[in-house]
Amino acid sequence: MVDKTKLTSAQAVYVAARMEQRAVNLYERAQMVFALGEMKPVIEGLLHEERAHLDTFQRLQKMEGQVAPDDAQILDAEAENVPFTGGLMGAVREGAFDSILSLLIYAADEEERAMAFYRAQAQTAQGDTRETFLLIARQEQRHLERLQQQISQLQEDMNA
Repeated sequence: MVDKTKLTSAQAVYVAARMEQRAVNLYERAQMVFALGEMKPVIEGLLHEERAHLDTFQRLQKMEGQVAPDDAQILDAEAENVPFTGGLMGAVREGAFDSILSLLIYAADEEERAMAFYRAQAQTAQGDTRETFLLIARQEQRHLERLQQQISQLQEDMNA
């Protein structure tokens, strides 16, 4: 049985991969619906970044090993409670696709939530599991910083 307060390294990576898969799914759907004109390269960039994260976590999964099917169901539920909780419709309700700026802000907020989740998990983890969570949090931090730079640049351009 999964103890959500003490995930193993394999369980931690599984949750990270599921969270990233949710992000990929959201941006793939958004690409079909909203990727017109100036929104297209932004969505493509976000999708590319999330796919890169997912690839990293899938490689880590191969190294860490698979989780038990019963555990996977519990971990899937855990992954659904962190970023992109409402999926594409939730993002639409939040106004994420109203403008490029709103999309970047939405994406940055979701990255920040994911990073906070990983850091919180690292605080209660030990050994390899702790290091895995910290690695994942650092990747999310780098993505968040890139998004914040894009937001700042866009805001500067709008005010010029």
